[in-house]
Amino acid sequence: MDRTGLDRSWRRAGRFLLAAVPLFGLLAGCSGGGGASASKPRVSGQYAFWPMPPDDPHIQFLRSLNTADDLTGETASALSKLVFGEDEVNESAINKPYGVDMHSGRIYICDIRRNGVVVMDLQKKQMRILGITGFNSLANPVDVTVADDGQIYVADNERNAVLVFDSNERFSRVFGHDGFKPVGVVTHGDRLYVCNLDAQNVEILDRQTGNQVGTIGGPGDEDGQFRVPLGIDCDADGNVYVVDMMRCRLQKFSPEGEFIGAVGAMGDFAGSFARPKQIAVDRDGIVYVIDAAFQNVQMFDSQFRLLMHFGSAGEFPGAMNLPVGICVSEDGAQYFADRVHPGFAPKRVVVVTNQFPPFLVSVYAMGDRRPGWSIADLSASAEILPTGTEGNSEARRLQISPDQPEPTGDDQSPPNGQPDPQPKN
Repeated sequence: MDRTGLDRSWRRAGRFLLAAVPLFGLLAGCSGGGGASASKPRVSGQYAFWPMPPDDPHIQFLRSLNTADDLTGETASALSKLVFGEDEVNESAINKPYGVDMHSGRIYICDIRRNGVVVMDLQKKQMRILGITGFNSLANPVDVTVADDGQIYVADNERNAVLVFDSNERFSRVFGHDGFKPVGVVTHGDRLYVCNLDAQNVEILDRQTGNQVGTIGGPGDEDGQFRVPLGIDCDADGNVYVVDMMRCRLQKFSPEGEFIGAVGAMGDFAGSFARPKQIAVDRDGIVYVIDAAFQNVQMFDSQFRLLMHFGSAGEFPGAMNLPVGICVSEDGAQYFADRVHPGFAPKRVVVVTNQFPPFLVSVYAMGDRRPGWSIADLSASAEILPTGTEGNSEARRLQISPDQPEPTGDDQSPPNGQPDPQPKN
């Protein structure tokens, strides 16, 4: 599709977005009529919203987290850099993030260059790293999920195993077998669902013992089958959503693995995919799909109707640069209250990881306009953002490419073809 056709596609998606706005009645605190408030706090600075005015906003970019200093508000001093050098300062930095999850005020980030899981503790305002020492250290962690009881499950596609840490972040046990290459993990109840790249299926494990209790799918191009199962998450009812990166398809299954429905195909317009990676499903059943070629997140309801998209390539607040990981937290907005526009009511937090700077771990709020605030009130301090149609040459290239790269967990270069700006280990 040429540029003109691509723009038309996104404009059609925009019209669909406006038609789909009532679906956001799923959100608590839907906006009122926008009447004037007797006293509104003064708003300073600029805020990044999606969709942009004159539409009602549902996503606001809050901030990025790249180093431990971002948690404390401090910066490395010139003397520290002189004494210890830049490399020492980088020991407190995220290097190349991949899979991500958030639980109890902690963001868990797979860092494929550190070969560990970085923990950004928002409560204690500190950063620490799991799995980098000892016999059971991580080799290439690509996805992480935290169960309701705080146990942490890490998919390591080099060790061909899932490593488990307890709620105190101490190593507990390891699951694995021949023909096992885990690239995506999620828990629901007593089950652990694992995308197995070798078998091209989803294994259902007892999350306490690691014993297999079932499988979902297998290699193929039919409904319920996969070519590269990569992203995985569950909704509140235990239904399982799986992204097939090679087929550019999102499939939904019952907890026992019965095929329910699917959406997506390779394309360069909203509702299609070019390089889909990981996904998240919130408590209301809204599905968030990362696409590394579009450099955005597309949002669908539980019936696979497109709601909206946010993000694009660039250097503006909330821009994306080879995004790959995503998670949703229902209780994390309080940690970013000082970053929320006073006219925006956040309901949950969305965290996105990018493999390249400037925003390695980006935090967004998903919510709605507050009653008493008009769209004009918010647009007065809204950034003018790219639509996302300018940066999709990679999507068009992938559409005509005979294949896509295997998800090794380390894409070699950002979409603009520039060399990796991060230091190599």
